[in-house]
Amino acid sequence: MTEHRQLKQRFLAAVARGELGRVDDRGTVVTLKEFKAYFTDITTDYVNSFLPASTIEVGQSSCSHTRFVFRLSKGVYLVHADALLKENANERK
Repeated sequence: MTEHRQLKQRFLAAVARGELGRVDDRGTVVTLKEFKAYFTDITTDYVNSFLPASTIEVGQSSCSHTRFVFRLSKGVYLVHADALLKENANERK
């Protein structure tokens, strides 16, 4: 769980800084391909499972500390706006 938490913080910080993902009318969208290219230091299969494991369940709309992306299609994820707001608040502290 610690590895997930550390990667979550790195992921959200990269998205908040505009280094990862693209903004469209839905919010910030990140592909698994972009994620893997950005986090080249992760050499285990965890790089493939992180975003799927962080996906908010169908029918849910709120994020949690472990679920903070929506799956839009295979390999394409939308970052929950509240997760980015929390990350931005944490970076200002």
